[in-house]
Amino acid sequence: MNLNERIFLVDDDPFWTSVLYKTLVELGYRNLTCFSNGQDCVNSLHLNPSTIFLDYQMEEIDGIEVLRKVKAHLPDINVIFCTAFEDLSIAVDAIALGSYDYLLKSHASPQAVKSILNHMVEFKSIEINS
Repeated sequence: MNLNERIFLVDDDPFWTSVLYKTLVELGYRNLTCFSNGQDCVNSLHLNPSTIFLDYQMEEIDGIEVLRKVKAHLPDINVIFCTAFEDLSIAVDAIALGSYDYLLKSHASPQAVKSILNHMVEFKSIEINS
């Protein structure tokens, strides 16, 4: 993934957002945009992010609904669904709706984030070369 590609961070928890933001900056990413709710993210899709880190539980509309709206506008976008809930059904729903991966916040180390982003690049490369 190009380090200059736009990444959205969507979460109503400022602590988690700051942790993820710092992790991505440490990995070399600079074009990061943060949203504290899903509707602002949806309203900003015209900025063409390459990747969205999306929280599950938010006020107003939850991450599943945001994921549906994002995929309706940008079907090829990479969405990494993030949650504190260790509920497999949430992960299954997110993947079924087009999320690239699922990240438990309790396991969101810099290595885990880097691994997801690296696998995403490898997967896109395989798709392009097929």
